[in-house]
Amino acid sequence: MMDAAVPLKSPQPPPDFEAFWRAAASEVDAAPLRYERVHYEADDHPTHIVYRLRWIGIDGRGREGWYAVPRAAPLPAPAVLYLPGYGVGTVPINENTMFEGLITFSINLHGYAVEPNVPYSPELGYFTRGIQSPQTYIYRRIVQDSLLAMRVLAAQVEVDSRRLVAAGLSQGGGLAVMLGAWCSLTRCVVAELPALSYWEYLLGRPVWRYPIKEFADYMETTNTSREAILSVLQYYDAVNHAPHVRVPAQLSLALKDPSIRAPVVFSLYDALPPPKRLLIYEDLGHDWHPEMRFRLEEWAERSV
Repeated sequence: MMDAAVPLKSPQPPPDFEAFWRAAASEVDAAPLRYERVHYEADDHPTHIVYRLRWIGIDGRGREGWYAVPRAAPLPAPAVLYLPGYGVGTVPINENTMFEGLITFSINLHGYAVEPNVPYSPELGYFTRGIQSPQTYIYRRIVQDSLLAMRVLAAQVEVDSRRLVAAGLSQGGGLAVMLGAWCSLTRCVVAELPALSYWEYLLGRPVWRYPIKEFADYMETTNTSREAILSVLQYYDAVNHAPHVRVPAQLSLALKDPSIRAPVVFSLYDALPPPKRLLIYEDLGHDWHPEMRFRLEEWAERSV
């Protein structure tokens, strides 16, 4: 039996969607900028000097990230804010996130140290935290901290603040799209296998695996309806943010990805205004591909 056709999603924002996000962004713009850098030689790579860059989040709690400056790049240099995937860890500075001509700021959005990198478990999941309303949902704070991190990155002396990239994989890709919409410092977006998008599709299919199963667990234990959850998630659906993006955006799709399926990425891509580009990895699952680093650098060079 063949699967039924899946319609793509078009933007369906709530009536107060734009006002909601402009208010959230204004709170970030008004927040004081407090940060510090710590350097340990053991963190350095042969091609990069690596710092631990710490700042105060929108909730007054500490955040931390890796800040990697390529030794051979002329300064000030363009920079990429690398937003993390789902979980309480940080994307490490490695062959996927170090660039020849770009400074990298790879952040943790949950206040944990940059090491050790904490593996996912359902007990550490947060998909439903505060989901009773758009104002209390955890992703409001996460998006605001991402916006604030871009301000921190722009303030670093090595950074050319006119040439900033928002990038990430999975959750990080969805957040990057949101920064393309609401962060005036962002000059281009790279969203790899982007999540936080087309929630109706993701929550309308049988769910057998975490972290999406967190929603099913929550609905079962609290007797909350799928419709009530989706009414909040519409504020946090990248498809609804996409029309507000005013910078070049590059997306990628992995055809063997078990979680971020083709309708999710195609819906987001269609909702974005040009200029935009979609890359398709035919044999990739929900994972990194070595070519992503080169394609990011290429898109950044073209766009910023």
